[in-house]
Amino acid sequence: MCASMFQLEEILSRVSVSDVIAFGATCSTYHQLSLSSSLWRRLCHRQATGTQQPSAAPPNKWRRTAILKYSQGLQMQRLGSGWSRTPQWCRSGGPSVSLAVVPPLALGYRRSLPTRDHLLLFDYQGTVFLLRNAATSSLRGHMTWRRASRHTVLCQNAKDFAVDPRSDNSFRQYIYVLVSRANSGAEAVPPSWPGALGSAPPLTPPRCDCVEVYQQDTSQRVFRMTFHPSLTFIQLRLTGSEVNRVLLLLTDSGKVYSLSVNETLLNTPRSYTVQLALKKISISLPHLPIAQVHSSYSSILYLTGEGSVYLEVHSVGVYRQFIGTQQGYDPHDIHTPLPLSLPYKVVKCSLGLSHLCLLDDCGRVFMQGSNRYGQLGTGDKIDRGEPTEVVLSMTPVEVWCGLNHSLALLQGESGVKEVQGCGCGGGRRLPGCSKGSAVFIKLNIKVKLHSL
Repeated sequence: MCASMFQLEEILSRVSVSDVIAFGATCSTYHQLSLSSSLWRRLCHRQATGTQQPSAAPPNKWRRTAILKYSQGLQMQRLGSGWSRTPQWCRSGGPSVSLAVVPPLALGYRRSLPTRDHLLLFDYQGTVFLLRNAATSSLRGHMTWRRASRHTVLCQNAKDFAVDPRSDNSFRQYIYVLVSRANSGAEAVPPSWPGALGSAPPLTPPRCDCVEVYQQDTSQRVFRMTFHPSLTFIQLRLTGSEVNRVLLLLTDSGKVYSLSVNETLLNTPRSYTVQLALKKISISLPHLPIAQVHSSYSSILYLTGEGSVYLEVHSVGVYRQFIGTQQGYDPHDIHTPLPLSLPYKVVKCSLGLSHLCLLDDCGRVFMQGSNRYGQLGTGDKIDRGEPTEVVLSMTPVEVWCGLNHSLALLQGESGVKEVQGCGCGGGRRLPGCSKGSAVFIKLNIKVKLHSL
């Protein structure tokens, strides 16, 4: 029996990760093999992951690593040509879908976000990569634009990162990274030591959370702020303008702190002091820990651990677009959170400049706010002052609100996924639908989307 099991493991180590998972659902023997640490370790080495794994990793470590490396991939789709402001050499030739460079040390992709000249990638090891664009010359002497053709490591040991929340990526001049660093200036703290009685435990320097600011065009760190070791953050978001950039920091206990930074002073060689303050939602609702924070240029959306949602609006004009009226807006108390009336538990949400999207635990989608371009997907262009359910053709997986359009990643019963969108179609916001749509329609996304 041991020999046959070894032979089965040898066979499975030569197939793909998806086949191993599929075989594991067929019978108890294959299921037992699909949990084998040695099998997943062999699959990791065969994939040449490039990640440094411990020699005695727990079984789920190898399995997770192999699945992340197998499922990760990055493809770039050209959304058409003809935009008069785009140089001819940027629009010429080439396939509409092309593979981008894959950093060999990356372990899965948690988030991706474009800046003016780069594409930011954040993996599951806490590494932020910068993928740079390049222009190359062909054999005929024509210039060809290659998206995401080179990569560099911007930061390691990162927990989260954020850029200017406005839809125009030319504003994203600075990259803010929440990172955990060893505090070498503090006194070392001995950890729990299971060694022999009387033996001295090794001293380890305490780790502190920091926010490091990098300049987007040079990738150089221009500013760093360090917090007390007692404060552990899990999420970072930005709001406000360059001269009054507000950083929102969510702790592991569900408290939200804020601090303000003037970006025009970051490059000056001088000491800069910032003050950390607890947000009003954590003061007025201490019994409700916050699970997620979403931000726009002048508003903040809070999602609690219980699934309730609160909206904070800093502009009377945006308040009117979200609520439908400016009654109740107090310019002297703009930090008061407003509860959104939704009797269901919300699990995911997204916030645009003047509209928002909520996804509950039953797979229902609710939209609220400005609907001037049909970005709520309700079939009309009437604003909604409260969450309104929108029926989609498939099960929603992710939702996202842009400037004046909305996108949803949907999945069918067979596991095949597709992207649908609504709202303004100008500027190729909705590929295949330049005139826009007041309902969610399937977009012309040529990258194949599959479940593992």
